[in-house]
Amino acid sequence: MSELSSPIKADHYLLKDIFSDKFLFNIPLFQRPFSWSKEHFEKLFTDIYESIVESKGEGIYFLGSMVLVNERENLHQVIDGQQRLVSLITLIAVARDLTKNEEDKRILENLICQKEASLLKRPKAERLKPWEELEEYFNKYIYVDGGTKKFLQDYKGKLKDEDDPAYHIYEAIETFDNQFTEHFSKLDGEEQLHNFVKYLLNNVYVVIIRTSELSSAIRLFNVLNTRGLPLSSTDIIKGINLEAIPDKNLKDRYAREWIELERELSREELENLISHVRTVYAKDKSRVSLHEEYEKLHKAKQIEKGAKFFQLIYEFADIYKRRILEPEIDESDPKKRNRYRILMNLVRDYLPFSDWIPPVLAFSKKYSTDHLVDFVSQLERKTFVEWVAGFTTSERITSFSRVIQAIDDSQNPKDAIEKMFSYRPSPTQKTRYIDFSNHSELQRLLNNLDNDQFYKLKGGKLAKYTLLRLDMEQWDLSVFSGYSGQITVEHVLPVTPPEESEWIIIFDEDARKKWTNKLGNLILLSGSKNASASNLDFDKKKEIYIKKQCQPFRLTQKFVEEFQKWDLNNLQRRHRELLKNIEEIYIQRTPSQLTLF
Repeated sequence: MSELSSPIKADHYLLKDIFSDKFLFNIPLFQRPFSWSKEHFEKLFTDIYESIVESKGEGIYFLGSMVLVNERENLHQVIDGQQRLVSLITLIAVARDLTKNEEDKRILENLICQKEASLLKRPKAERLKPWEELEEYFNKYIYVDGGTKKFLQDYKGKLKDEDDPAYHIYEAIETFDNQFTEHFSKLDGEEQLHNFVKYLLNNVYVVIIRTSELSSAIRLFNVLNTRGLPLSSTDIIKGINLEAIPDKNLKDRYAREWIELERELSREELENLISHVRTVYAKDKSRVSLHEEYEKLHKAKQIEKGAKFFQLIYEFADIYKRRILEPEIDESDPKKRNRYRILMNLVRDYLPFSDWIPPVLAFSKKYSTDHLVDFVSQLERKTFVEWVAGFTTSERITSFSRVIQAIDDSQNPKDAIEKMFSYRPSPTQKTRYIDFSNHSELQRLLNNLDNDQFYKLKGGKLAKYTLLRLDMEQWDLSVFSGYSGQITVEHVLPVTPPEESEWIIIFDEDARKKWTNKLGNLILLSGSKNASASNLDFDKKKEIYIKKQCQPFRLTQKFVEEFQKWDLNNLQRRHRELLKNIEEIYIQRTPSQLTLF
């Protein structure tokens, strides 16, 4: 039974109380690896040492707070405090191995290992059960007298991978050993060591915040933690599913594979993937934390816990890597192959949201690459029109959830693509949707692109994406390799033309106000903007600026070739042409017409 009488309890404890029979600590599987480095260990030691010197051994030092989940009796899961706790136990172990005072050595040993008390039915136990990859090292070196010295001997020059938690344990032992040597004189070193540890145990405080509920502890941690990244829901999801695997060898295998997946994707991308997979199965907006959302899916038996969870995530991770992050498809037709890769890179890199990803994952999982180019082309069409129409985040999620449902309900890939646009709300439903079979409705929505302040819409992101999408259609996709490097959107007619320039003569004030930020006045350039060149007269600007930076944009190359002067008539003509091109891409291409790809 937990000793907690209320959901959350906070008390301050001296370190001698923390390293006593009141507490045993367990690092849960969802915790991140031990990762403190030399600078952290030096700061921990010197802060305590300087507190001793400044207060002449009479002051107190506050080491911060720790968040624990009380599992039973004195056993606690460490939600926040792993880095400090592991460091402190290592510091005590180094002091144990340096002291020549046998009584001090015995006391220090009892601090990091709970003594057996048969009358109290209390077994001998290590004070801290560390993260799995460190357990062997702790049992062999930290919890054994003389072990820290042996660790330095056994592994000198052998631990070089900074992602390996054992590297940081070695670093901690070496740093603390050096700090003791540096700060304590050879003559009085034993006494100074004794006084340091006495101060550490009797004058250093920690606030322990305990709860019996994991969710409460995690919320507390994410509020209190200012020293590093908040504990990720992905860590918790991993731990919950590892704990559901009874076979230790299988559990170890999935834990190692998870670490490799984190390294391959990055922690951020893995969390993104976990969130997208949730959407594939939940088909709605997330309303609580991600790990709580997964608990709902587990309870609804939509996703199984344990080994099958990991198998599912690894399957989606493979799709995510090959179809979205590094988009390629097995396709003999280079036009189709490049179309998929370039289009996927555009939506991934230049759309300011990622709600379109779950439908791609769902379609790829069900149909692999069969008609995937057609599906992604139509999904991009739907995404762009709804973005231009001003769909909110909630409306986008609802719309894409319908696409996922259409995929689930489909009999084949073509059926899924057709069903993507077949949704019709009932008369009682107050839900926004676009009738993609109604060309006049689509035309009305795309008229938003005729906006006088088009350049500024969506924070400038809409202009860049629209121009890139138009540019893509100008290329022979069987040979075009795609876009790379820095890309900027440039105004041909400058935003603030100099008073003495020809721009003031060619465009009156009303024309400049109306047309400067319109689509027809915008071009793509590679590299960064050149502020001084931007305001040059047209001929000079085109010669030394635009021509130099027009690769690899066919749209800009065509502009250079076609226009020998830039006046209102040419600007309006180009504007109408670009709007017509957008209409051809987003209105005329229905799913049935997509066979041309």
